[in-house]
Amino acid sequence: MMKIENIKIRFVLLFAITGFMVPSAVHGQFLKKLKKNVEDRVVEAAGEKSDQLLNGETETTVNDNVKTGTDTKTTPTQTMAKKVDPSLQDQEVIRFKAPSKDFREVVIQAYKGLPRYGELHFKRNTHKLITNKAYKALLEMRFLEETFNDMDRSKLVKNQNSTGDLSKKNSEFAQNLVRILAGETLSDDRLKDYFCDFEAASPCNFYHPSGERISVSYWGGTSTNEFAQNRSYTTFVKEYFDTLKKWSQTFYTNGSEVAYYVAKGMVAEKYDFKEKGYWIGNLFSIGGDFILHQSNFLPYTENEKAIRHQRKKIFLPMDADKAKTYKLIPRSPVYVVFKVLVNPKPNNTTSVIWEYELESPIIEIYKDVALTDKMGEVDINSTNLKN
Repeated sequence: MMKIENIKIRFVLLFAITGFMVPSAVHGQFLKKLKKNVEDRVVEAAGEKSDQLLNGETETTVNDNVKTGTDTKTTPTQTMAKKVDPSLQDQEVIRFKAPSKDFREVVIQAYKGLPRYGELHFKRNTHKLITNKAYKALLEMRFLEETFNDMDRSKLVKNQNSTGDLSKKNSEFAQNLVRILAGETLSDDRLKDYFCDFEAASPCNFYHPSGERISVSYWGGTSTNEFAQNRSYTTFVKEYFDTLKKWSQTFYTNGSEVAYYVAKGMVAEKYDFKEKGYWIGNLFSIGGDFILHQSNFLPYTENEKAIRHQRKKIFLPMDADKAKTYKLIPRSPVYVVFKVLVNPKPNNTTSVIWEYELESPIIEIYKDVALTDKMGEVDINSTNLKN
């Protein structure tokens, strides 16, 4: 508003000065025209400012960790505010840009700009905005290429899992994964085209009350016959299969990915006053299993092997005063963050093993799954270990 008042003052002064210089014959006409110009400019300036405020077009910093389908990592940047769901504004995520407007972007949780695997943290009402199923299915498409070479594009193949024909088994698996991908990645409008029975009594609904998208089970809608289902499948494959395949190949472009694996460990004993710290155990035996699982950890150093195979505890140094603030007891949960290099490989024609090794020997230990309260960090190759 101050800016608008300044505009008014400047034009009024110009109005007064110019008025004395105009001949009397045209004085009245000139003043009327000039007054109209002043009023129009003030209204225009006010309108521009109002539009900016109403549309949120002010320069601000937003959480926009965007991956455009490549391995290039980006960090929050100073940019024009985008229409991002407010419940994700304070949660670190990576966005994989959709290949066209017919698809929606893929969003996964992140930590320090890299994918977050293992134990995840869903803030209230954010689970519906994270598309983990789409992300994992695209990765499976990426690394099960031979399986998709067997996929029948001309008709649906069903109930082949018990037969001895491997190519038919592969085809059925690939078709099911394509259905999952279509259901998870298509835009709302395109989703209706391939999974909605328009003759049904009730309208199509693809969302749970919580806002999370429902997993689609049948091509063409639940009440359609096999001919309609087959027509929906073949049409989708003709239009979009190659697009999905190309999109999948933009993930893990070098065949591997650096990520963070979050595992849920626990305090093994009471505070150790002699060593001044806590013993942390169960590093690779508890935790979520999004993409990575403790069983696929590849240890190389002696300490890594001791933790992986012998279940040895690691020591987290902490002075007594700091320990008092945490009030930890045996079996209190803690969250251990490993920076890892993930090397996927096909286990068979229908599953991928997500093997991983440590990218850094430094592990971080947090009190909370949101990874906001850091208790300390440890060099896994030099820390004290014990049974």
